[in-house]
This record gives sequence, C-alpha cells and structure tokens, in this order.
Amino acid sequence: MKTIYLIAALSAAALTAQDLPQLSPKAVVEQRIGLTDTKLTYWRPSARGRDVYNEVVQSGQHWRLGANISTLLTTSTEILFKSGSVPAGTYSLSLFANDGEWTLVINRDIEGWGVYAYDEKKDVLRITTPIEVGQMRTESLLIYWDNVQKSSADLVVSWGDRSARFPVSFPTERIAKENLDKALADPKAEWTVYRNAARYGYENMMPESEEWARKAASMKGDNWYVHYLLAQILESKGKKADALKSAQRALEAGLVEAKKTSKPFGSEAEVQALIQRLK
Repeated sequence: MKTIYLIAALSAAALTAQDLPQLSPKAVVEQRIGLTDTKLTYWRPSARGRDVYNEVVQSGQHWRLGANISTLLTTSTEILFKSGSVPAGTYSLSLFANDGEWTLVINRDIEGWGVYAYDEKKDVLRITTPIEVGQMRTESLLIYWDNVQKSSADLVVSWGDRSARFPVSFPTERIAKENLDKALADPKAEWTVYRNAARYGYENMMPESEEWARKAASMKGDNWYVHYLLAQILESKGKKADALKSAQRALEAGLVEAKKTSKPFGSEAEVQALIQRLK
C-alpha cells in the first residue's frame, strides 16, 4: 500500500510540476439545472484498443471512475437520487461496475487518490442502476448530464459499450418559491419583480399570479407586456371578458410605445391574435 501511495504522490507531483499532455486529460462539466449549479471534474481515460471491462475495469471492482485523481461532483443545493439525498457540497464519485448493474458511490473524502484511501464510513450515498449495453462505443470515458429538465436530470456514465443513467431530482420549485417570497417581501420591490413573479406563477399555475400581474400593471401601466401577461392569466382562469380588456390595453400600450420610438410594435400580431381569441 505504501508503494501505491508513493506512485500516486509522484504522479500528482508530475501533473502539477510541469505542463505536459496527459493520456487521460482533465474534463470539467459545469451545468445549471433549474436553480442548482453543478460541476463534474474528472480525468478521461481512453480504451486505446483495450477490452475495457476485462483489462481496465473488472466486474465487482471498486473503480475510481476515471484516471489520476478522484472524480468530483459539486452541487450548490441538495440533490435527490432514488436511494436518498445528498446535501450541497463537493464529493468524490466512484463506481462498482458489476456485469448487470453499476453502483455509484458518493463519498465525503475529496482528498484521497482515487479509491486507495477509500473509507466506507465516509459514504454519503450509494445508488444502483441497470447498465445499458449498445452498439455505440465511447472511446474515452464520458460523464455528463442528460435529459436536463427544470427539476430533474440524468447523471450519465459511459465508456466502451456500456453506460448507466442515474436519475436526479433538484429542489427547483422550493428555491424558486423562497426567492419569490423574499423578493416580494421587499417594500421597495420594482414593478419588474411583480412581472417576473406573475410570469413564473402563470407558467406554474400558481393562484397568486393574477394578483402579481395586477400589481405590475398598476405600477407600470404603460408597459404592454404586463397587460398581455395579465390577459393570459385571466384567460387561463376562464375570465374572458376581463382578459379581453387587458389584451386591448396591451395593444394600446404597445402602439403608443411604438409611435414614441418610431418603430413598429413587434408583438402586435401576437396581441391581436389573443384579442381575436377572446372576442
């Protein structure tokens, strides 16, 4: 074991002492998912003609999920896997690459060299998922986010002819509501705060959206969009008569603004279509 640590230490020194090309180059993947910022840092080994799952990673082997130093995942908020949650922070990732399924290990130790100093007591979570075996081959290890939605995404590990997806959920709705509450509680909140809140509320079918849109319209009556947004919200609630009035105000405000700037009202057709739908 001392020999392994010595090799690791010498390799680390070589990586930092001089800038030379590596067989397994560093990769950094930064991805915002909803309101969570994530960062994956890993070193990408390539197959280079080897049988990956015989010569490099054996079934049942605890693998550091990359080359050189530990693979790291950083998340700005708590995230949720199917087997449990992971608090905000930075963690090392490793993998048990079994024949039919892979188990992802999330561990608090980010200083260890790969899995040589692995301590199971520092595990935060383990997630097991079936592997996919396909015709496509990934020459160099690939770790990335796929199927990115507002509150979810898949953490994908792919190398050789095998890959695995680890679904993850993100607390987007909770954080958004907290941000809304904080912004709206400010007695000096601008009309744009209410406009943004109303738009988000409309998109997420929040009952408060009408109140916020009316507030924005009362604060900035010459802005066509706040009236248009209010009209959409009222229409979604079945209040067609009130929605029509707001849509007509939106058209009037847009045409007035266009006349002032000597430019055409770019959204006139869109507003006119809403008016016709409401008549």
